[in-house]
Formats: sequence, structure tokens, C-alpha cells
Amino acid sequence: MPDVFMIKMLFCLMPNATLLGCINCYWEGMMTVNNKVKHDGLTAVILSLFCSLLWANPNIDRLPVSAAQFESMCSMAEIGIEQQLLLLEADGLASSSLAYLETHNNLLLKINDTAKLSNLFESVHPDSDIRNAAEVCTQKLDKLSNKINLSKPLYERIQKIDTAELSSVDRFLVAGLLRNFRLSGVDKDEATREKITLIQERIVKVGQQFDKTIRDDVRYLELDSFAQLAGLPADYVETHQPDDSGKIKISTRYPDYIPFITYADDDRLRKQMYLLSRSRGYPENKEHLNTLLDERYQLAQLLGFKSYAEKITADKMIGSVAAAQNFIDKVALASTPALQRDLRTLLKRLQRQDSNATTVGRWQISYLEDKIKTEKFGMDAKLLRQYFSYEHVKQGVFDLIETLFDVQFKPWQTSVWHDSVEGWELWDGDVLVGRFYLDMHPRQGKYQHAAMFPTQTGVKDVQVPVATLVCNFPGLNNPAEKMEFAQVQTFLHEFGHLLHELFAGNNRWVAHSGIATEWDFVEAPSQMLEEWLYYKSTLQSLALNDAGETISDAEFEQIQSARSFNKGVSTRIQMFYAALSLNFYNADPATFDLDELMLTLEKKYSAVEPMAKVPFYANFGHLNGYSAIYYTYMWSQVIATDMFSQFERDGVMNKALAKRYRNKVLAPGGSKPAAELVRDFLGRDYSFDSFAEQLNK
Repeated sequence: MPDVFMIKMLFCLMPNATLLGCINCYWEGMMTVNNKVKHDGLTAVILSLFCSLLWANPNIDRLPVSAAQFESMCSMAEIGIEQQLLLLEADGLASSSLAYLETHNNLLLKINDTAKLSNLFESVHPDSDIRNAAEVCTQKLDKLSNKINLSKPLYERIQKIDTAELSSVDRFLVAGLLRNFRLSGVDKDEATREKITLIQERIVKVGQQFDKTIRDDVRYLELDSFAQLAGLPADYVETHQPDDSGKIKISTRYPDYIPFITYADDDRLRKQMYLLSRSRGYPENKEHLNTLLDERYQLAQLLGFKSYAEKITADKMIGSVAAAQNFIDKVALASTPALQRDLRTLLKRLQRQDSNATTVGRWQISYLEDKIKTEKFGMDAKLLRQYFSYEHVKQGVFDLIETLFDVQFKPWQTSVWHDSVEGWELWDGDVLVGRFYLDMHPRQGKYQHAAMFPTQTGVKDVQVPVATLVCNFPGLNNPAEKMEFAQVQTFLHEFGHLLHELFAGNNRWVAHSGIATEWDFVEAPSQMLEEWLYYKSTLQSLALNDAGETISDAEFEQIQSARSFNKGVSTRIQMFYAALSLNFYNADPATFDLDELMLTLEKKYSAVEPMAKVPFYANFGHLNGYSAIYYTYMWSQVIATDMFSQFERDGVMNKALAKRYRNKVLAPGGSKPAAELVRDFLGRDYSFDSFAEQLNK
């Protein structure tokens, strides 16, 4: 090997190496490959590959602190990904099918980890320049991902693998890779693949615009006096003081919005608040959504599908658009008795305040539900708030998981992107299972919903998984401000995703690691963890007021008694969301108007009188991320209810059963079809029966 090349390689591997040095490594290696130099060629490729690996992977312990650093990291990732793809297309370094799959796995690891960090930072980073850099990086990586998915040489090489010599898990991997290639359009002609590439690029950009508009659009209800806060809890009133202009500003962020829409006595103000929240993102996102629907419809047509909904359901548990629609209608029908009972009760309560009322408005549901639960069942959510300080709830969730799964949480000393973000590790004895960040409080420019963001892919014997929990709970600047009972439930829900990601992060293949199972199963473990909130020992460990008291046995019984109320209404509203998601994507968007179709579906499914000209779709973020498959939440709920029935039977703190659940359902990740994972745990196929029974209790 020429001395000059060795010098460049050594320079590239030094700790203070520069971007230029690594680019030199890259080009030297590429020239060796492209010119098919036999003398010392393999050494050049290996060293060049190692250089790109060193520089391309994000360092979780040393996160980028400036836009320039983020851009540099992303550029190095691009170089490494391009280089590895070229090697794979040339069948380089592969002595066997497994060796080839390992090299392909490294390619997926590189692009996944950089993309995950970009997705996280564009959603939560407090520095707008870094958020913008992350958005650009996401666009570049998606372009590269599409290039990989449309690579015929890569597809043809994997297609030639003799799966007879592989294990069942490895055969499942190969089948999944080939299916993904075909769903991406790899078998289309060159002109079609070029069109697919351009459409995919536009979809990413408009999807980012849609999300960013929601993230940045925070609206405010301005009040003139404390009298307008009548009905709100004392801790809420205390933390909402007039500003310099004498106005009390209530934002549409969850810690402000949820208590106001639930407790404020002034019906007119609650309606105004509801309208403000449901109009976020409008009018900009009407245009963005129309564009997104159109681009995805065009993509589906190029891929040979009638609609994007048909395309996106093809590899899900549900299997087809028709099955998804049938499921939505089945749940809607099953919930009808509970719905009718709930509506009668809600209306009767409303008529005590307004004798002329004939229907219940959407802005009135939470308020009336709270009143009925207090008066009929004795469950006063306003009083329950006193027990739920963020820090104690967090510790209670940790205690539950440590006890149930026999694991331990330990602080993780690492760099973070905001002072309020915490780092934690999950240990099983002396084995590090994974790490995670908690970014749990609202701030300007941050994602406004609640979600778990996979942050580093866990791969067996390579690296542990890292995930980030992103929520918007109160209690950061004023610990006296408490959480709602429903927010505690959200905490458990998102922590269920976190556990799934970490426990499943010890698989060999990137395509199987973490929550890499069918998309319409991913909500099941998170919904299942919510169930522990309704058991006394769990709830009392999460609850502690300022006087050191926990929830009493009587208060627990009140919560249990009130649990089923309004389940019919809430289920039908969820079916409206599911139908909206599916039907927006199941036709040519040129054939319908967003507002008209939304109103039609709301009238059909929600059974609560819709409000005309309230463009909810403009802030329904799942229309980008989940696209047509919002039904996923209820589909997963059916499975979660059936799985939890085993804990109801054998004990909710049964460690042996929890271990079985971890090993059979969570840990395998995507290494088996989800239906098989559930069958392995239940010993049978899952059933709709447990869900239907719970629905109409």
C-alpha cells in the first residue's frame, strides 16, 4: 500500500481528525473500489470503511451542541452510508450469506442511528438552528434510505441468498427485507424509480412542515380576572398570575389546556379554549395536508396500489383496507350500548345547568364527565391532583417496573440538550439493558404531544439501545403544580413503549431490534402497562400529597367505580379519528374536501354533534406519522386487554408471568410476526372477547 495512502488513513483515525481528512479517506477508498485495484485494494477498503464508521455514528455521550457540529455529523454519516452501500452493491467483503447480511446490518445501523437522533432533535431541541439542521439531515437521510430501498443490485444480492441454510429468525429477516424492497418499488423500471425518489423527498419535506406548524403554533386564551378561573384547582390558579398587561394567559399546551377544559366553570370560555386548540396549525396545514395526501396518493399509484391506505396496510397485522374498515365498524357497533348510556347521562347532567340543552358539545364532555364522576361515583379528579407531583409519579413508575421485572434504574451521567432533561440506565443485575432520556416538560419549539423516540438502535454484542421519553407534564418550574390522573396514565403508556424498546434492544438484526414489530401492534405493550394504574398497590405508590398522605382505600374504590363511565363516548371518538385517518388516505384527494369529509365521518362515528369549521385535521399530527393507520390504537387495545387478562387471572405483580411476558412478547422485538408473539404468551390466538366485555361493563 502506498505510503501516502497510509498517512492519510492514520491521519483520519487520529482523535483530532478533520472532516477534510475523512473525506480524503473516503475518496481514496472509493477510487480503489471503482478502479478495481487488486494490489492492496482490500486493505484500502477496510481502512476507509473503518474511517467512515468512526466518524459517521452519532456519539450519544457527546451530543452535538451547535448546528455546525450537527451538520458535520450528518455529512460524515452520508459519506459512510454511501460507501457501505457501494460495497454491498459490489458484493464486497462478503464470504457468506450471513457475512453479507451482517454488512447490510451495519449499513442499517448507521443510517438508523443518525436518523433517530435527527428526528429527536428536530422535535425537541431548544436551539432553533439545531432543529433546522436536524430537519435538513432527516431529508438527506431519507433520500439515502430511499436509495437503499430502490437499489436493484442490493435487492438481487439478498434475493439470491439460500435461506435453507439459515435459522428461522434469519429466514424471517430475509423475507422481511425482500418485502420492504418490493413495497418501496425496487422492481419498477428506472424511470418509475426516479419518480418514486422525487415523490419520497417531497413527502418528507411537507411532512416536516406539517409537524413543525403544529409544534410552533401555541395559542392563548387571555382572561381579565381570577374570577374567570372559577372551578380550577388552587395549584393551577397559583401558577397562572396576570402578566405585565394584567392579562392571565392560558396556553393550548397540555398542562394549561387539559385542566382548563376539564374544570373551568365558564362554558363560554371552555368553548373558546376548545376552538383555539382544535384550530392550531390552520390555515397553513390545510395546504400542507392536501399536498401530503396528494403526494402519497401518487406514490401509491406508482407502486401499483389503488390508494396509500392500501399500500400502508399491506404489511400490517390487519392486512388490508377492507379489514381496517371492518374493524373500525366492529368496534363502533360493539360500543353502541355504552355510547347511548353515556350520552343520556351526559345530557341529563348538562340540562341541570341548561334546561334547553338538547345535545352535548365536544367542549363540554370533559367538564361533564368530571362532574358526573364526582357526583355519582365520588371520584373528584380535582382533589386527586393533590397526590400527583411529577417527581413522585416518576419514582412510583420506576418502583413498579423494578418490582415487576426485577430490574434497577440508575442515573446516567451524560450530555443533554436542555437542563430539564435527565439521563437514566436500566440494569438487569449486572447487565446493562439500555439507557434513556426523560424530556418531560413543555417549552417553546418542543413537540407538544407525548411520545417515545427511539434514539440509538440496540444490537446484540454491539451497542445497547437508547430511547427518549418526550412528554409535556407540569411541575418543572413550580413543584406545587400537579399532574392530572389522565397524565399519570399517559406517563405509564409512554413508559410501556420505552420498556418495549429497551427490552427488545438485544437482537442481532437492526430490522428486528426495539419496537420493530408490525406497526399496528406497537401500542399494545404501552396500553397494557396503563392497566397497573387501576390496582391499589400501584396507584398508592404513585400518589403522595404534600402532607405525606397517599390515596385512601375509599378514594381508590371511587376511581374503580368511575372507570367505565364515558368509555362508550371516548371509544367512538377514537373510531372517528381512525376513520378520518383511513378515509383521508383511501381515495384520490382531488375527489373530496377535507372539511366536508371530516364532518361526515365525525357525525357517523363520534355520535357527538360536530362543530362546523373546526379544522381539527390541521393539528392531528398522526395524519403525517401514522398516515392511514390510526386504527392501530384500538387494534392494539384489543390485544392488550386480552394479554392483561392473564395478569388479572394470575396476579398483577406475578414476577414469573412478567418474565414470561418480557421474554415472549417484548424481548423478541420484530424477530417474529406479532400474532406469533402473542400466541407464544397466551398459548392461543388473541380474541376480541375480553375487549368487548370491558367496553360494556
